[in-house]
Amino acid sequence: MASHRILCVDPDPGDREETVERLRTELSDLDPTLEAAGTIADATASLDGDLSVLVTEYDLPDGTGSDLVAAAREAAPDVGCVLYTDADPDEVNSDDLRGNVTEYVGKDSVFGTERLARLVRTTATERVQASYPVPQDESERLAALRSYDLDDPQLLASLDRITDLAAAHFDVDRTSVNVIDEHSQEFLACHGAANDWDATDREDSICTFTIVEDDDVMTVADVTEDPRFESRSERLVEKGIRSYMGANLVTSAGLVIGPLCIYDDEPRSFSAADEAYLRDLAAVASDVVELHSRLDASATAGEGQS
Repeated sequence: MASHRILCVDPDPGDREETVERLRTELSDLDPTLEAAGTIADATASLDGDLSVLVTEYDLPDGTGSDLVAAAREAAPDVGCVLYTDADPDEVNSDDLRGNVTEYVGKDSVFGTERLARLVRTTATERVQASYPVPQDESERLAALRSYDLDDPQLLASLDRITDLAAAHFDVDRTSVNVIDEHSQEFLACHGAANDWDATDREDSICTFTIVEDDDVMTVADVTEDPRFESRSERLVEKGIRSYMGANLVTSAGLVIGPLCIYDDEPRSFSAADEAYLRDLAAVASDVVELHSRLDASATAGEGQS
């Protein structure tokens, strides 16, 4: 599951610890990963694409907050940057920070720590959602997903057979049935090399784009040529994913829990007939999930009456 990574940089150990603990308390529902550093040099190792928010003092031993923000933006263009400082505003070079810092918060301002926590919360959640599309019915979709017992061995065996059918029809050695949770993509059933894959952060997933498709099927002829996957294409190709087609599993209430996917290690185009076949297989997979859910509910009700 993807975490909100927050880096707090402050040369004062006491202030640094206080900021980290306050954010840990105020953002406990987000289960953030909080990291701390006292210098730009120490912070550098934490500057990567997974960083959600940078909270930094302006005056640092080896530079300024402006220098650190510039480095953070280069390593992680989507990172949210908050200047949390007791430096005199007149001493801060606002030209260097313009467009890079989400907001300036004075440490000695009234309700400064409360304001910082609210700002970091908003910045972290919006940053994650901005990196991939989120369905309008996301809350209902997640509730539907979590209503199913997706660990049932009989269900997983049935879904395995569907991935086998997809692999044979499209002559590929990687297929899977995936579900898209709040921050991750989980593999329910896999064929071939896909069995070696672990859960994926949602922002690194192709399937999180599939679940917002209006016609419930998405094709990608070449991930290296699709701008949506420009930052992900190298990792996808390393896994043997050069082309992709996914068809959504849609519940009886019209909610998408994830797709049935096929993957090819070469660029590949897909016909309307290909899309129709995978859509039909995905509908079968949806029916299987719904059927197992009803059977489980019936069994539970029967046990309650006995």
